[in-house]
Amino acid sequence: MILILSGADSIAQKKDVPVVRTARDRITLYLDGEKDDMNGINKINKQFDFSFVVEKDSLPLVLVSEKDSIALLLRSGHTTRFMITRESSGDTVLCGFSPERKVKAATFSEAYKAENKGKILVELPEVYELMNVIFALTDYGKTQAIYKDTDYYKKMMKQFAGYKNHQAVRTVDSLLTLSPAYYYNRMKMDSYAFVFQGDKIVNGGVYDHVSWGERNELTLFIPLLADFAGKTEFRKFFKNNSTYYNGLITEYKKETDIAGMIQWLEKQFPSTKYDATKVIFSPLVGWNQSANIFSDNGFTESQAHVNFPFLTSSDKSKPADVVKGGRMTIAFTEINHAYLNPEAEKYRADIDNVFGKLEQWTTAGKPSSTYNSPLMCFEEYMNYGLVTLYYSDVFDKKSFGTLNENIESNMEDRRGFQRFKAFNQALLNLYKNRKSGQTVADLYPDIIDWAKKQ
Repeated sequence: MILILSGADSIAQKKDVPVVRTARDRITLYLDGEKDDMNGINKINKQFDFSFVVEKDSLPLVLVSEKDSIALLLRSGHTTRFMITRESSGDTVLCGFSPERKVKAATFSEAYKAENKGKILVELPEVYELMNVIFALTDYGKTQAIYKDTDYYKKMMKQFAGYKNHQAVRTVDSLLTLSPAYYYNRMKMDSYAFVFQGDKIVNGGVYDHVSWGERNELTLFIPLLADFAGKTEFRKFFKNNSTYYNGLITEYKKETDIAGMIQWLEKQFPSTKYDATKVIFSPLVGWNQSANIFSDNGFTESQAHVNFPFLTSSDKSKPADVVKGGRMTIAFTEINHAYLNPEAEKYRADIDNVFGKLEQWTTAGKPSSTYNSPLMCFEEYMNYGLVTLYYSDVFDKKSFGTLNENIESNMEDRRGFQRFKAFNQALLNLYKNRKSGQTVADLYPDIIDWAKKQ
């Protein structure tokens, strides 16, 4: 369960709300008979909202403390309120539980299919950029998650820094404090489901949610985002910077050759094909990337949410192809998940067995340690292994050598995938010596067998 903290004012009359008392830091709840603990009672705000996805129109909720128990009936689409009296601090928390019916992530109409089939789209959406502006104003925005080395960032901060205490920023900041890895990705991706309609922000009618869960993590806070946008004149700011945004989109298309990537991936994974591919970015995104796949009404779409590959001062002294390869890497490593992951699922039992001892493949305290399942670990090894294979095909020998050395150093030394170099060289050897007609997909059993022998 994911706890959703809301900055909204109380909308219930406390005298009509059932109460459970406790002197402890948790209470037990039974949701449709399933037991769970509500921990950290003494740390939550006095207004606490909990939103979650269900597959029924109604379900019972029983809350039990060492002193009381109350029974409630939750209904989908409605908020049921109760209070927790915290005897240790002498105050009361007003809680609201809001179940939502599970809905499909995307709805692709016939018109949408006709408009987007066969397209590769690079986008910098308006509500998406609004979400990233709000991220930039939080404490989390002080980290490298936000890219700051542009005149655009300075211009953005000049206009919006004075609104860092707006309720939208404070609410997002509290969520990022609670769980940055969870909320940053999901709120950023889920913002893509929304569009402006005048001064209002509404669902665009295609996506219910864009991130990997079963609900849109941003829906509850859309009124706050709309209020922030209105008070800060965000839409005017976005319009005034449209030339800059369009220039970035044009540069992205030119420098990354997404069409070439997809052509290569479709050849190497012939059983996987998408009707449309979208690359979505913001100039404010620092290091975070993510991807997802959608399927509805006989139409499939892959999405990559990435940063923009800005040139750095050190790029000026590098050969042009080395710079180009460096700028292509992030896009390729997100787009290729839509191809390599479905293939990996076919061999999941073998992967679970071979990569089961994660400590032999990852390094504690480094980014690799967040890939905490055998499948995720294998997929990330393959992810950058595919970069090597693709670059070996599209760059000359000298440029490829430099790019591949950078890839292996990044994966082993910085990210902590301790066997990547050996894995990468084994995969490259299999690829270069494959039989006529063999694809990368055909090499999965061989590279898994290689890993088994290590």
